[in-house]
Amino acid sequence: MELFVKQQIMNRRHFCKIASLAVGALGMNGVSAFAAGRSDSKHTAMTMPLVNGCRVTVLRRECHLDLQALFLDDPDSGPCELFKSGDDFTFSAGERCPAGFCPRLWEMICSAMASHLKCATPNDQSTVILSCPDGTRPVIVRVDSFHEHP
Repeated sequence: MELFVKQQIMNRRHFCKIASLAVGALGMNGVSAFAAGRSDSKHTAMTMPLVNGCRVTVLRRECHLDLQALFLDDPDSGPCELFKSGDDFTFSAGERCPAGFCPRLWEMICSAMASHLKCATPNDQSTVILSCPDGTRPVIVRVDSFHEHP
């Protein structure tokens, strides 16, 4: 019976990996588009630039140990190692993902800023709360967008 349970857990892990790859490929217009945006094997630079400036503040790092135990190859991976609560970053329009910044969170920020630009007025300053798409150890950030004046 115990072997059957372990086999089911491994099958779930395998299924989740394949499903996340498929969703990522569809969400980023294909794997080739994603691969073209990498500058190195650690995925530190993406091609998508910011459309307007923003300030990013890390509000919280979460770690769901129960989900990590079920779905990750390393169930003891812990919370995200790239950010700490209270980290603060300011980015200018046109910037690309800096080295050491999570490329998946960068894509979320760029998408949110592009959506904001479509609806914003020149004097508008708004705040958005975003989360990294990593479901087992998400990082929650506050993004304050601003329009830069040349």
